Amino acid sequence: MSQKKLEPRSVYNDLDLNEDGIVDDSELAVTEALERHEKADAQRRMAWVAMISMLVFTVAVFLPIFPDSRIKALADLFGLFYIGQAGVVGAYMGMTAYMRSKK
Repeated sequence: MSQKKLEPRSVYNDLDLNEDGIVDDSELAVTEALERHEKADAQRRMAWVAMISMLVFTVAVFLPIFPDSRIKALADLFGLFYIGQAGVVGAYMGMTAYMRSKK
């Protein structure tokens, strides 16, 4: 069986790492590994932003800038905010632990 050569302006030219005009299994594996790494980086950044936003939000609430009446009125939303952000962080940590134990 002959290998398929790429056309001159193929969308798969970026996958041809050694520029021989043929995309083989090892080049596809490298590309898939890079995509998994980029996805893991994005998830890690999202978890960090969630943790930092919870800390900043907590500090902002305890500053004397906001009157007590406003904080009491928004108390239910504050709880939802913390639950949502903690869910993002917990899901990231849980899936990271699961994927490491799966290896």
